[in-house]
Amino acid sequence: MSLALRPIGIRDYSIIEDGQRIGRIRYASERSPGVWLWHVQVHITGGLPVGSAGNLEAAKAEFKSAWSAFKARQTPEKLAAAYAAMNIRKS
Repeated sequence: MSLALRPIGIRDYSIIEDGQRIGRIRYASERSPGVWLWHVQVHITGGLPVGSAGNLEAAKAEFKSAWSAFKARQTPEKLAAAYAAMNIRKS
């Protein structure tokens, strides 16, 4: 599994897998102390993984682990339908 970060702001990244946006990691400076927040953005019922970490490398590792577990519980059809709904503006 190859995940890539695409900057969308200062210390704010979309997470991309095979050209598909699947999540986000951003630094929450409004928290004290600031933390890196991550979450999966593929909307399938059953709850989406979210978390926080003390640094970007930990956030990336935690996201990757959570994404792998989340994706393993989904059918290819559910993922395809969720991606299609997410990409409605690309049509």
